[in-house]
Amino acid sequence: MVWSNLVEAVLLLTGGLVLFGVWFSARLRDRRATQALRASEERFRHLTALSADWFWETDAQHRIRWLSGGPAVAALFGGELAHGRRLWEVPGAAVEPRALVDYLERLEELDARMPFFDFLISRSEAGERRTHRITGKPRYDVAGQFLGYRGVGQDITERLRAERALGDAKERLELATEGGNLAVWDIDVGSDQMHLGGGLAAALGTRPGQTSMDLHERVHPADREALRRMYVRALKEDAGTRGLEFRMRTVAGEWKWLVCTGRVTERERGGRALRMSGTLVEIDARKRAEQASRDAEERYRTLVELAPNGVMIESDGIIEYINGAAAAMLGAATARQLLGTRTEDLIHPDHAARYRERIAYLRAGPGKTPFEERRLRRLDGGETVLELAGVSYLERGRLVQQTVLRDVTEQRKAREALAERERRFRDVLDASGEYVWETDAAWRYTFLSERVETVLGYLRHELLGRAPRELMPLADARATGAWLESHAAKGAGFRDIVHRSITKSGRVIWQSVNGVPVFDAAGRLAGFRGTGADITARKLAEERIQYLATRDPLTGLPNRLLLADRAGQAILTAARSQGSLALLTLDLDRFNLVNDSLGHAAGDTLLRAVAERLAATLRRDDTLARLGGDEFALLWNGMKGSDDAATLAQRALSILARPFTVEGRTLSVTASIGISVYPSDGRDFGELLRNADAAKNHAKETGRNTFRFFSPELNEQALRRLGMENDLRHALARNELLLHWQPVVSMVGADGRSAAGRVVGAEALLRWRHPREGLLMPDAFIPVAEDCGLIRPLGQWTLERALGQVAAWRRGRDGVGAPATGDELWIALNVSATELAQGDVYVAQLRDALAANGLPGRVLELEVTERVLMSHLPENLKTLRKLGELGVRVAIDDFGTGYSSLAYLRQLPIDKLKIDRSFLSELDAHPHDATIVQTITAMALSLGLRVGAEGVESEAQLERLRLLGCDEWQGHLYSAPVDAAGFERLIAKAAAGAASPLTRAAG
Repeated sequence: MVWSNLVEAVLLLTGGLVLFGVWFSARLRDRRATQALRASEERFRHLTALSADWFWETDAQHRIRWLSGGPAVAALFGGELAHGRRLWEVPGAAVEPRALVDYLERLEELDARMPFFDFLISRSEAGERRTHRITGKPRYDVAGQFLGYRGVGQDITERLRAERALGDAKERLELATEGGNLAVWDIDVGSDQMHLGGGLAAALGTRPGQTSMDLHERVHPADREALRRMYVRALKEDAGTRGLEFRMRTVAGEWKWLVCTGRVTERERGGRALRMSGTLVEIDARKRAEQASRDAEERYRTLVELAPNGVMIESDGIIEYINGAAAAMLGAATARQLLGTRTEDLIHPDHAARYRERIAYLRAGPGKTPFEERRLRRLDGGETVLELAGVSYLERGRLVQQTVLRDVTEQRKAREALAERERRFRDVLDASGEYVWETDAAWRYTFLSERVETVLGYLRHELLGRAPRELMPLADARATGAWLESHAAKGAGFRDIVHRSITKSGRVIWQSVNGVPVFDAAGRLAGFRGTGADITARKLAEERIQYLATRDPLTGLPNRLLLADRAGQAILTAARSQGSLALLTLDLDRFNLVNDSLGHAAGDTLLRAVAERLAATLRRDDTLARLGGDEFALLWNGMKGSDDAATLAQRALSILARPFTVEGRTLSVTASIGISVYPSDGRDFGELLRNADAAKNHAKETGRNTFRFFSPELNEQALRRLGMENDLRHALARNELLLHWQPVVSMVGADGRSAAGRVVGAEALLRWRHPREGLLMPDAFIPVAEDCGLIRPLGQWTLERALGQVAAWRRGRDGVGAPATGDELWIALNVSATELAQGDVYVAQLRDALAANGLPGRVLELEVTERVLMSHLPENLKTLRKLGELGVRVAIDDFGTGYSSLAYLRQLPIDKLKIDRSFLSELDAHPHDATIVQTITAMALSLGLRVGAEGVESEAQLERLRLLGCDEWQGHLYSAPVDAAGFERLIAKAAAGAASPLTRAAG
């Protein structure tokens, strides 16, 4: 037991000694390590104190926990306490804001545990700014937890200064080379990479890393080989280039001249060239100047050779050069003949003394002499007079004289011609009545030609010193003076200034004045000169022409032109004052009857009397105008309402209602008046006149001798009428017209007995197949055709188409056979007054149409109304008789509605009377109509005329007509008008079993 305890004690002691030894050894190692660490730290501190770098360490929140660096730290942070602060929070330390933001983003967000190398911090003291670059890397503990950053700071102030100095030097070099069109080039021979600096590089279009071969391709083809040889020679012979000149294309596509110098600047030990450098200078301006100099010299030589003036160069009196013009003036075939000739030998003895005096002056030293006339001898023995001017100058140390020779023959002729023109000018002025004047700058006469005495009556000396405005009426003096002050005073000329002047006798005349400025040698306005003429006769003629151009020659009233001008002014006034005005157009009713019955002289007298009476209705501001013919217009200003216009129209009608006495005859005159009002009926004169005419036409249509106001309905009607007129003008070309045929039935059979079903003829009726309105009857478009002058073309078309249809029908029956009655079918056509008024022209037209279709005149019956016959009765009688000679029959259409009188019926070469349909409509209901029809038939029977009726629509009407003695009839009772094919079917059906009336009678 004791032994065991002893052993245990020994073991414990031994273990304790071992543990102590281990502990002691560890303590000894720690002490030695601490001493080594302290020594290492001491060495580190000594090294950092001597180094420009400094060291730092931060915690996880980037606060400085350790700094070491000695003077470097002191220079950056000074005496400020940096521990516990972030690098950018130390007072006096500055960080560029954008760099700080980027730095914090990197630390806190993007790569917080990554090293950094480019954080710059600076401090300025005593005017000096020092910059440090800080690099750092993250620290971690054993467990890998981020502890902060540890890194190095480095003062890079001197390096930055060196870099800036180098950059400034490079910039200054580039600026110097750019300013002098000079660039430095450098070629790496091994890689063939070339650098070309300065603005020249931009102009040539080089880019970084471009090879010399690229630039070589842009060298002018003619210069490439020389540049290549220079480059090769410089590489092989170690000799610099000698300023080779060549051309290179720029970015803009232009060729620039350059001069290149350079040499090999680096070779390897074996002698192989590694780098070549030099300069490139733009000499484009110099080359262009040299070329311009050569061009100028060539141009000068060419100009001298081609100059019309002679040029001669001499030295010591011997000709060394002479151009072709001078040689020709001196009678030499070529300029070479005169080279080496003494100039004194060419001078005529009469001018030798003056020539020697001039030559002596030029030889005394450089100088010049003006042009003087000289008499010279020619090589061909003749003489000539030339103008010579000379100049002497030093050329390569010797005195040379250059002489210019000028042939004055043409100048002499020009002077003589000028003198002749001056004489001619004076003669023309005298003949034209113009006088010449001159004034000073204040417009006072300083010169006047003799002609002014005839124009103004004053002697010339009486006008000198006076101003033209002193002789003018006050209004003209003011207007002319104002114009001259604003225009001529600026030194500008003037033409045709027209003003009045008072002659010495007190008579007022019109003058037209032209003038141009006169300047003195210094360019200051000295006055004016010009011409003046008496244009009084011309002004009076112009006023007369103006009057005639704006006045009606018959009545003296304003014409349409003057009315339009005054209406335009009145409309402007009314528009400004928001007032109104009225335009009345007045047309005399049936004025043509006066011309036709009493003659045009009586008609003119009546128009003048009407104008005088209407003028009495005018106020001072109103205008009465004659528009033409029997149409007048009255412009009424300041109208308060439509009642004023109505009152004016009624007063005009009342004034015209009083009888007129013309050539001993008493005439009653009525008128139709149309009224349009501004602004409701139109905004300008043209629209007001058009609408007033529409209202006037409406007044005519509603009974005449009245007035009507314009309404939109009238305008619409006028537009429709205009549209129909335009369509009608194209209807013939578009083949829109056609003929319908209405049978004419005889009351008498072929055997002479009463019969009501035998067709003896047909009336050709015109129709218009309108493209929009369908089939139109003549009543819808014939009045329009008469108004617009288309009635003659329509009548000619109807005649030719109707006769052509009849001829076609006859040819269709082979020309054989005849109707059972022995009569042939005839056709009836309506004739207008316009056609009948053509007289012999219409007769010839009818004759030609019948002949062209091979038809006799008896197949045609012309229907003429009583009104048409009476319009020009004597002329119409002659025309109707000539138509009768052709075999053509004539019928009076609508008989009973016009001048029904036996007096003229006895004179007319007519064959039939056609009773108007108005008497048939109520033939049974009104006994008076039956009496009228019976009277017409009895009258026709007594005159040997046939009687026809139109518009028969019932059996009762037909029976009454038969009992009253009517010979022929037509109407819907038998057939409405039908086209040609329908008419053929109708005739074929009616004549079934008998010869067709369409066949032509034999023979």
